[in-house]
Amino acid sequence: MNIHLPASLDDDIDEFDDAVRRFESGTLSPDDFKHKRVIWGIYEQRQDGLYMLRTRIPGGRIPAARARVIARLAQAYRGVRLHVSTRENIQFHDLKVEELVPLMRELKAAGITCKGGGGNTARNVVGCPHAGLCPRESFDVTPYVTAVTEHLIHEPGSYTLPRKFKVAFSGCPDDCALATVTDVGFVAHVRDGQPGFAVYGGGGMGGAPRLGEPLADWIPARDCVRATEAVRRLFDRLGDRTNRARARLRFAVAKLPPNEFRTLFAQEFESLPLPPLNTDHRTLPPLSPLPPLNTEHRTLNTLSSLPTLPQRQAGLVSLRINLPFGHITGPELELLADLADQYSTARELRATPDQKLLIPSVKEADLPSLTAALAPHAATWLAPGALNRIVACTGAATCRLGICNSQEAARAIAIKLDEASLPGEVMNTLDIRLNGCPNCCGQHPVGDIGLSGVLQKQDGQPVHAYRLHLGARRGEGQTRFSEFIDTIPARSLPSVITELLRDYAANRQGHELLPDYYDRMGKSYFQTRVRLD
Repeated sequence: MNIHLPASLDDDIDEFDDAVRRFESGTLSPDDFKHKRVIWGIYEQRQDGLYMLRTRIPGGRIPAARARVIARLAQAYRGVRLHVSTRENIQFHDLKVEELVPLMRELKAAGITCKGGGGNTARNVVGCPHAGLCPRESFDVTPYVTAVTEHLIHEPGSYTLPRKFKVAFSGCPDDCALATVTDVGFVAHVRDGQPGFAVYGGGGMGGAPRLGEPLADWIPARDCVRATEAVRRLFDRLGDRTNRARARLRFAVAKLPPNEFRTLFAQEFESLPLPPLNTDHRTLPPLSPLPPLNTEHRTLNTLSSLPTLPQRQAGLVSLRINLPFGHITGPELELLADLADQYSTARELRATPDQKLLIPSVKEADLPSLTAALAPHAATWLAPGALNRIVACTGAATCRLGICNSQEAARAIAIKLDEASLPGEVMNTLDIRLNGCPNCCGQHPVGDIGLSGVLQKQDGQPVHAYRLHLGARRGEGQTRFSEFIDTIPARSLPSVITELLRDYAANRQGHELLPDYYDRMGKSYFQTRVRLD
């Protein structure tokens, strides 16, 4: 996916370079430097003197050539770690302050910007990772992800908002991109042969999560930029700039009378120009006919023992690469980029919201050769295991906000679950999400099992613990957040989760999913099951 970057970007990087120099010389305070760097997606790690740099990867789509640039840059900068985030970004970890600007310049030369990667800005636009491939999608949302991205990165107001502002596009009601729980979200629908979107707004996770409100039942797809800009302007006007903890759009919406936000959106939307606001950068295409269905929707196959997902296109599949917690090295990413060039007819990789990578559009006949090429990494990337069903933030290992080491907890849970040998059907449908603090980088409110780290007093001493949440659902018209069940000491977490899933495996009816089992048994049943002696 190629994005037209702002002409002013070089000047903006020069300005940040000056801030870095003043910080290094001591003439710019750490607080003032933080204010300037977070807009570029640069955050301090827990380790003093090291930083994380977040790139923007719209829709998670990475051409193989661009993935190779990222991989080689990671190797050139002391072999720093790479991380695939839950918003389809790629992050560089363990950078020194003097490495930030040179890396930003090299990324920009490859068509990648970091501006808007953090801070009070319009963030990376998320799209369904199966866009253009999914048997159930209404149409490919990729051109609209691109159009909204280009509008936001060129719009000066995108970088001076009350707080972060997130946009998501889903191609079908399954809502893989979580459009129904974001600041502004689009779910694709075709009406009278025309592409369009249901629009949701004012949603979000974090503290006090809130579902997005329906803002429009359907708008023409070409108007997605208008709709995004309408919500952005409302946020700019209504957001609380005095209280950071209550500054997200969902808090402003919660203060309004019922349906008032929908009314304000309609007024703002109608007041904006009718054509897409960024036609000087890209003209949105008409609806393209979809190829005939290939097979049922995204059921994992076992062709050549690989985790493959069927595509709409006959004879093609997507290969899922399981990255524990989204971690990958430069040489590993370079290998995958080379394999995408060789075996993907699209010659790209795709980052997913569950911290994995896809090699899309692989011919089924090529899977044996791809298996052989991936053999050295098969035990991590391709083999089944509980760790592949877990999403976890970086936690206290690197994040300064982390309370608990979420990845350490996730590994302990995975080991216990693998030892339990639960039925494959139970494990293959499971979605466990961990956060090392009450924030939602790991998206615990929408996981089948959600866990958020806290400190708990025990015998007068603080101990690491996790708040357990159950009962979440995802999908247009049925999305709901999980409910708090109990607080579990970190050391007891693997046993509690394993016993909970043993109970589910033993007592579920037919192919009953965990959210359905939760509804049938009731919240109090699970509170009793997880209570510790």
